[in-house]
Amino acid sequence: MKLLILYFSAVGATKEVAKIMERNLSAHEASCYSIEEKVFKDLSSYDALIVGTPTHHAEPAQLLINYIDAIPIQNQKILTFVFNTKGLASCHTNRILAKKLLSKNMITVYEADYVAPASDGSLFLPKMKRFFKFEKDVEAKIIQDCTHFLELISLQNDEVTAKILPFRFSSIINAPNKFGSQFVKMKIRHHQDACIKCNLCIKKCPYQAFDKDEEGYPVVVKVKCTNCYRCIHSCPTRALGLWKKKKHSKVLKY
Repeated sequence: MKLLILYFSAVGATKEVAKIMERNLSAHEASCYSIEEKVFKDLSSYDALIVGTPTHHAEPAQLLINYIDAIPIQNQKILTFVFNTKGLASCHTNRILAKKLLSKNMITVYEADYVAPASDGSLFLPKMKRFFKFEKDVEAKIIQDCTHFLELISLQNDEVTAKILPFRFSSIINAPNKFGSQFVKMKIRHHQDACIKCNLCIKKCPYQAFDKDEEGYPVVVKVKCTNCYRCIHSCPTRALGLWKKKKHSKVLKY
């Protein structure tokens, strides 16, 4: 059996889950790629697909959605396992992702979410340890989910239909946060006195949302920024942040 694992990872948590899956599924010719590394158009050479995303503002990462939009409709059904990493509630992240994949003939038959280091929570609430680590026994859970997915693949036939992912009431509770994040973006602040002009923020930004000013300092292009905060967690001197008068006390190691 030949499996493909595709993921987008803002600050490394989703990548870590994908790599655990790759190691666990090595006996099944599992290949693992970030969508920033490789573009796939035809997936017909794979027997099954795993797709992972961080939860950004209660939705899949926009870069992953753009990636799926660019993939043509597949000629044959591809059985798929979708997962997300989350700080708090993932709401309908998997449901949205599954619906998008279905439009390309990628049929979701299994889903999972994993509590993981949170790119936003770690910045807003740095004293909460849970935003800096994975849930307990996460690797065992990932391995169990992969086993269940393989069992489903072996049982499926040509009449397979997409799994209808359940409505999550957490989406109602989280609605104000979701709508607020869509209309109000936190400004990425630049502490020029700490900046060493290493350009890591520019190089690592998945949305190419940085420019340079006349002095060579990074400048965020607000209309392109989705607040994934990779730039903040990547900066070696903490010259980027969300607060105007102080630097972040803690960041994730990207």
